[in-house]
Amino acid sequence: MDQSTEGLARGAVNARLNGIGNIEWREANAFDLLRELERRGERFDTIVLDPPAFAKTKANLARAVAGYKEINLRAMKILAPGGVLFTSSCSYHVSRDLFNAMLADAARDSGRRIQFLGATGAAGDHPELLNVPETGYLKGVLLTALSLP
Repeated sequence: MDQSTEGLARGAVNARLNGIGNIEWREANAFDLLRELERRGERFDTIVLDPPAFAKTKANLARAVAGYKEINLRAMKILAPGGVLFTSSCSYHVSRDLFNAMLADAARDSGRRIQFLGATGAAGDHPELLNVPETGYLKGVLLTALSLP
């Protein structure tokens, strides 16, 4: 799902070029669609959350964390047992510790047993420099659901 018609079209082309045909493409607002999918009791084996930066400034931090929590909470609720959720943030102002704490809060509120599988950051072609903290804005976490709510 994406709000961008162009983004969805590019994704569909790339999927076809790679011989992948088991993807359903939906143009939607993630917050609205995740709530609707939860309401309908749908379950998914794989969910990838890659939203745009929610905290472009420090002043937006509280609202950004609330937004990250909302989409992660909804994703955790619709994740099938044994399913995997990859979630990410490209907001520099949301530190790894804050992102992980938000995920723990979302897991607790979801009523699910959510297991941490691993964390990632920028690839080698986009280095994170220890002496330039602003380069450490990319963060990703891989989770799995161990139980139903």
